[in-house]
Amino acid sequence: MTTIGKATLQSDNEGLVTLQCDRCKSRFKMDCAYLNELDRDIFCPICGISESLNTFWPEEVVEEAAKVAMMEAEKMIAEAFKGFKSKHIKVKTSPVHQVDSQLTFKNKDYDMQSIKVVCCDKSIGLNPIDYTLGFYCPYCGRMVR
Repeated sequence: MTTIGKATLQSDNEGLVTLQCDRCKSRFKMDCAYLNELDRDIFCPICGISESLNTFWPEEVVEEAAKVAMMEAEKMIAEAFKGFKSKHIKVKTSPVHQVDSQLTFKNKDYDMQSIKVVCCDKSIGLNPIDYTLGFYCPYCGRMVR
């Protein structure tokens, strides 16, 4: 597998980073240090589905990563046809638009409130409505409220 870029999500002042469930599209925050050491799935606090971390990237990160991947694909195609000569076919490649492949996303607050989940003794960030309705612990998957 080849790495073509790097995306960094910055944490907030409390060390929490914003994630988004790929299924229900809800946003929440988890401890950045925990995520850096993660070797198992996490749970969406809203729908309770357990998945690997790579399914919880916020949509803006996914969109920018798609741009980087497209740029790399265009470079590979241009390189493959570079110097191609035939008397029947002429290939002309256009310049590849450069996109920054070292992406840093500043943490957005989204008006979330910080909550400490007792079961895992860790903090999370949730929208007030999600906290009121009840949620799952994103660390262990238990129903919290």
